[in-house]
Amino acid sequence: MQLAVLLLLVAVANALPAHPSTTVRNYTPNQYELEQNRAARYKFSSNIEDHISDLMHQRDEVRDGLNVKGSYSYSDGYVKRTVHYEADDKGYRITGQEETPLDGPKIDLTGTAAVSNAAHGTHIQYRVQSIPVPGPVAKIID
Repeated sequence: MQLAVLLLLVAVANALPAHPSTTVRNYTPNQYELEQNRAARYKFSSNIEDHISDLMHQRDEVRDGLNVKGSYSYSDGYVKRTVHYEADDKGYRITGQEETPLDGPKIDLTGTAAVSNAAHGTHIQYRVQSIPVPGPVAKIID
């Protein structure tokens, strides 16, 4: 019986984590933190349309105090996926999603890639043009 109790104690001791948990339990934000979070406001968007490699990424998000709503989309040429989400005092939730099957990537070595970002009233847009390199880039050795 004493051996069984000893083995049980050893098993319990070995089951405990070797390092203290970094999870904060019963965390309550202080008043300053709550005021800052309630006052937070932003809106941003970003969009990448890569017609060279046939890739796409898009994201939109709006924060109004403790509430965040947004969506993101991406495509690899095989599928386009869009996810809509919300985050508030109830946590992070996916509120809708769509998947559209595609026919596979359509590589265009003469294509362009367009990038646009908007945040805090500033809009940045640019386009990249592919420049095909004729012939091999390195010497081929047999």
